[in-house]
Amino acid sequence: MGLSFWGWCLLILGIIVAIAILILVIAIKSAKPHEDAVWHDRKRTIFGLPWSFTMYELTGDRIFVQSGFLSMKEEEIRLYRVLDVSFKASIGQRLFGVGSVILETSDKTAGNIELHSVKKARKVKELIASKVEEQRDKKRVVNREIMAGIDDIGDDVEADDIN
Repeated sequence: MGLSFWGWCLLILGIIVAIAILILVIAIKSAKPHEDAVWHDRKRTIFGLPWSFTMYELTGDRIFVQSGFLSMKEEEIRLYRVLDVSFKASIGQRLFGVGSVILETSDKTAGNIELHSVKKARKVKELIASKVEEQRDKKRVVNREIMAGIDDIGDDVEADDIN
């Protein structure tokens, strides 16, 4: 005697749940942090919980942003390429103890990166800023700030005095 309609429904539902669990386990296992990671976190979603497939990671010389579920994308930025680090938190983010860290970079492919909804974002910002300075000193990278125009300096200063 064969399965009834509800028996088939339960069998199919069981198979779907088993496949979903298998995919979830593969996705979680594949998102292991690097061995030399100084900090790592996931993007926080509802109620500040890490129910996302976007992972952020900081090593001694790079920051990684990994996203995706079935197909993954990983962005890598060398820390000496970070020009500015800032922090922002909406009222909803502050309510759940998360915030966003914004990295302005000179990386052509990455551009500006936002680490959305990470725990202790202000401390993460400070950690990234200190690692950026460390790498800039180590690599001897000089950030040339945009100087004011010569007209703004004053009449008593010559252009040769600036250099």
